[in-house]
Amino acid sequence: MRNRSKESPFLLSKWYLDGVSDEGDVFIGYAATLRWRALVIHYSSILQRQHNETTRVSTSLQKWSAPAVEGTSVHWSSRPLGVDGIWNAAAQPIELTLFESDAGSIEWRCVQPRARCQISFGADHRLSGLGYVEHLTMSIPPWRLPIDELRWGRFLSNSDALVWIDWRGVRSVTVAFRNGDHIENPLITDREVRLDGGRMGLRLEESQVLREGPLVRTALSVIPGIQKLLPIRTLRTYECKWLSRASLEEQGAQLCRGWAIHEIVRFY
Repeated sequence: MRNRSKESPFLLSKWYLDGVSDEGDVFIGYAATLRWRALVIHYSSILQRQHNETTRVSTSLQKWSAPAVEGTSVHWSSRPLGVDGIWNAAAQPIELTLFESDAGSIEWRCVQPRARCQISFGADHRLSGLGYVEHLTMSIPPWRLPIDELRWGRFLSNSDALVWIDWRGVRSVTVAFRNGDHIENPLITDREVRLDGGRMGLRLEESQVLREGPLVRTALSVIPGIQKLLPIRTLRTYECKWLSRASLEEQGAQLCRGWAIHEIVRFY
């Protein structure tokens, strides 16, 4: 496959790292670099919520160091955000080209579908639990993607890892992986993921909204002059991200319980 990232005037490199404790405390970290024509933006952010409190978000536009992958571990440290965390893999990575055209491609690498994580952030916060790490590289601008709606999620328990991606539009893509195995024809909604012809399913319950609204008022709000920089379709993009209690079941019998982080993104 030709490396279009060197040819395209657009390139987004985005790391996503998360962790959830047994009690449901949640941490989400982002570290991204966007290059578009002469514009270069460095962006890193953390979202955290403890004990059902209000979600807190901290963001930095300083140049950041990419998470370091060393063997089966990922280490991410950000001085501006006061974060230091390590993720130790408990599952093999997954790599997939999600989209490819003459306009560019999207390369998805699920570095750690399931990991044990230890994260410190803020003045005195610590989180220990199960976590997830992925790295996305896009050489096609999101406003040129032929999709209208995206659902993404990951579920982790002590025995299972399930990750899913569902794009809907002119070019639909639906994929799911359970413990590294590709699952054919999953059925994905905001409340459940059905697998294996419906014999297996993931129930998403007790959902708590972590972040919701147009990107221009949520993830992109800290970038100066953003409304003049990006096309209206990107600025109007809506997202809703949840933390949910979840049960993986097979023919009505519960296999395991854990936590899921999942989201819907709509492009207008």
